[in-house]
Amino acid sequence: MDTLKGYWNDVYREVGFHPDRESWLERYMGEMSRPEGIIVDLGCGLGNNALYLLEHGLPVVACDVAEEALRQLQAYRPDLVTRCFDMRNGLPFDSGSAKVVIADLSLHYFDEQTTFDILAELHRVLQEGGLLVGRVNALQDMPNKQGIQAAVERHLYAHEGIYRRFFDREDIAHFWNEAKWSLEVVEERDLIRYGSRKVLWEFAARRRL
Repeated sequence: MDTLKGYWNDVYREVGFHPDRESWLERYMGEMSRPEGIIVDLGCGLGNNALYLLEHGLPVVACDVAEEALRQLQAYRPDLVTRCFDMRNGLPFDSGSAKVVIADLSLHYFDEQTTFDILAELHRVLQEGGLLVGRVNALQDMPNKQGIQAAVERHLYAHEGIYRRFFDREDIAHFWNEAKWSLEVVEERDLIRYGSRKVLWEFAARRRL
């Protein structure tokens, strides 16, 4: 099952361009405003976070696997820097180049080993002491999803032709382990996304040596 690009291209063609400016990043603006390093918005979709940062005077590199999302986003903001790539194949950024990486609802589609491989790449790209901030599906969000199939591995399920992982607090500690990350924020939250309720974990993990 390797259809993430096709799945999300279809989603963005269907929903059209209507990004929501979200203020959840406000608490991290001090980190974003540091002078050295880039901000990477990984899995930017229709630019909820990238547009919020641009409107606050902060340059950001908006990245996604779906060309359709980036096409719509650039049509709206031609000055926005975008990169199209599949994070499973690595990140096209120099080691230690990013002060902050945002991974908003983009890290919960992979098996355990792939998730660890992607996190290793994020660790490489971040500066020493850099911050990874993100949100992932919470286990409590499962009742909001129709048609979930049998588990592929712990908390990873087939759904709508792709995989979706649902995290509990133990999973957060497992993936963002103390050897490489220092977890500074782990909070369960609710939001409305694409017209439906969503339960998620917000996290902030600082890169250790």
